[in-house]
Amino acid sequence: MSGDRCLHELVQDWARRMPEAPALRFEGERWSYAELNGRANRLAAHLRRMGVGRESVVGVLMERGPRLPLAMLAVLKAGGAYLPMDPAQPADRLGYLMGDAGCELVVTTTDLAGRVPEEAAAVCLDDPFTADTLAALPATDPELPSHPDQLAYVIYTSGSTGRPKGTLLGHRGVVNLTSHMARQFAIGPGDRWLQLTTPCFDVSVLEIFGALTTGSCLVQGSALTLLDPRALGALMRDEGVTIGVFTTAILPLLDPERLPALRVLNVGGEQLSRFQADRWTSPTRIVNNQYGPTEATVACTEQRHEPRLGRPKPLIGEAMPNLEAYVVGPEGRQEPPGRYGELLVGGPCLARGYLNRPGLTALKFVPDPFGAHGARLYRTGDLVRRAAEGDGLEFAGRIDTQIKLHGHRIEPGEVEEVLLTHPRVEDAVVDLVRPDDGGEGVLTAFVTGPDAPSLAEVHAHLRTVLPVYMLPGRVVVLDEVPLTPNAKVDRRALAAAAR
Repeated sequence: MSGDRCLHELVQDWARRMPEAPALRFEGERWSYAELNGRANRLAAHLRRMGVGRESVVGVLMERGPRLPLAMLAVLKAGGAYLPMDPAQPADRLGYLMGDAGCELVVTTTDLAGRVPEEAAAVCLDDPFTADTLAALPATDPELPSHPDQLAYVIYTSGSTGRPKGTLLGHRGVVNLTSHMARQFAIGPGDRWLQLTTPCFDVSVLEIFGALTTGSCLVQGSALTLLDPRALGALMRDEGVTIGVFTTAILPLLDPERLPALRVLNVGGEQLSRFQADRWTSPTRIVNNQYGPTEATVACTEQRHEPRLGRPKPLIGEAMPNLEAYVVGPEGRQEPPGRYGELLVGGPCLARGYLNRPGLTALKFVPDPFGAHGARLYRTGDLVRRAAEGDGLEFAGRIDTQIKLHGHRIEPGEVEEVLLTHPRVEDAVVDLVRPDDGGEGVLTAFVTGPDAPSLAEVHAHLRTVLPVYMLPGRVVVLDEVPLTPNAKVDRRALAAAAR
């Protein structure tokens, strides 16, 4: 059974079954499964020589291209877990991630090696000496014991304490997800997956390994191509992309009629509108609305969109095979259909917890009172209800202040903490302000101070520490932060002040 295998073992299977089939395509380059697997085996042997062992965390700092999945696959083959990092992130943030994860080795390229802290060794894949070293190593699959519960990767998400937190994910959850999707949508050789998202966003796990564990081809593009809707559409048409994973923000930017080969579109990250779901659905294309936090391995519930049903908004469906989803009220009991509650999810999709955060792990990963002894559930913090007709879960929002924007999770506290280090900011609150028509919101910084900084000054201050997606799109200067009678931030008053 594929559920008892590791990710790299499934890729090895395809390399043996169809060695010459395309595994990767990038700007004219084409790597076969045999080529990808052989290169990964050599790099894995090199990493083992450098001390990588079972569950060692190895950084991957790489631009888009074949070397990115190569590095990830090699780390897994060496028994380690990869830590994906985006070269566009500030140096301070990259340094924190590597230090917090105990990362002593980073696979990268010579142009990015300067961003690796002195405490970590850089393995530059484009360095001639490294290339000669790898060429002398065996291309055979490593004979290392592996288990699906081994750590596969560490993904960092925004943290409410002001620093990002690392989530520990294993092979089993990814294999469960990709195997289910392969069965559900008949995905396999001949399909082409688009890698659209950055490697430090967990959807990239589904894109990369959804392709490579099913015998499909992974289609990549440069960052400039993927950021330009016209160039992105042309890439998808020219490469005949059949499987895509999009956040809702991408949908209005592309013309579905110009992408005839696209047969499965998985959408997630934010609430999917009925208009866009209807627009993208066709007799030859399935729109699959997926939901899932990083802690539940990318996606854990889903529902295929059916325009004929005429729902006001698409549902996020039910738990995928082998997983559980419960709507739980304040007293810890399951809520009946039509009643709102917090969504708790469980099964092999769950992360082990947070790296070096035992208290937060215990708070968010709780014993499962509805399942087998020893089972756990993850408290998502999302408010949902089962549709009255009993055919799926309906997403309603957050029960806390966490923000989801363009598929990214943003803890306002992390942005606020950096804002407060600006010498002309006395107080700061960050929130998502939506227009009256309910359209896409704007991340807004509300600041106080007699000479508060402008938006450009705020960006200049924040971008040295935070990634681009956490930069506010607007700054509103207040005399003071409005409070409710019980001394909490009055977010309705903030929204009114922003209009």
